[in-house]
Amino acid sequence: MHKILITGFTGFTGKYVLQEARKRGLNAICFSEDGSSSSLLINLLDYTAVREKIEEIRPSSVVHLAAISHVLHEPASDFYAVNIGGTRNILQALSELSRNNLVNNIFASSANIYGNSSKVELDEETSLRPVNDYGLSKKTMEELLVLWKDKLPITITRPFNYTGRGQVDSFLIPKIVNAFKQKKNCLELGNLEISRDFSDVRFIAQAYLSLAIQSPQFRVINLCSGNLTSIKEIISICATLTNHNLKVISNPDFCRKNEIMKLKGSTARMEKALGYKSPYSIRETLSWMLSK
Repeated sequence: MHKILITGFTGFTGKYVLQEARKRGLNAICFSEDGSSSSLLINLLDYTAVREKIEEIRPSSVVHLAAISHVLHEPASDFYAVNIGGTRNILQALSELSRNNLVNNIFASSANIYGNSSKVELDEETSLRPVNDYGLSKKTMEELLVLWKDKLPITITRPFNYTGRGQVDSFLIPKIVNAFKQKKNCLELGNLEISRDFSDVRFIAQAYLSLAIQSPQFRVINLCSGNLTSIKEIISICATLTNHNLKVISNPDFCRKNEIMKLKGSTARMEKALGYKSPYSIRETLSWMLSK
């Protein structure tokens, strides 16, 4: 049976990847840093512990999700320690397996590494110009992965923004959804002019596992919907779905420096690799989030 190792299980995405793996009848083992149910307690910065566990498990594929992912996280040094150091330990441990039956290893990067681009649609050949520590840490992680591409099967994924039930409301979409669910009269946000390519976390989980059981050459793949949606449109959809209106205030204190105004991805390479696009529209995702 194909054995999948999922790191970062206790994060937002990890639980959906585990659910999808079980649906597919895959043997999934999870790493987490809190030892929660269905996972193994491990500190990815402890190389000896990582190597011993990976040797014990001997996975067919790894879906490496463990990372500091909130752009405003402090201290910024954590981005580099975890996003690069933890990845380096995974790579080294996989390369030292005594019996290597690896099919593929999926490493989650981020579309944040594109930064502000003049291109209308960002494909995987777009120049990388990260504008924050999170994006820079992911760009550096990708450079690290390139060094290992002749030693291990590797697929780098660049997911654009995605959301769903269970995402904490320090992220923008859950914050908006929760305001409508609670029938608030007013909501303070940052820059209302930004637009993003939003996907559903259920699709992202499906994509990770579809890629994990393939055995390709080294590649980089966007994970995205190919559709651009503004924050104002998100608010309008939520208002329609809930039959509730609220006042939205743009608070300058919530605006990020070097904000990326538009991020829209090309789905061409993704569709070729997966054979499908996301089945979820942003309206369907918001309806799902609002219904619970």
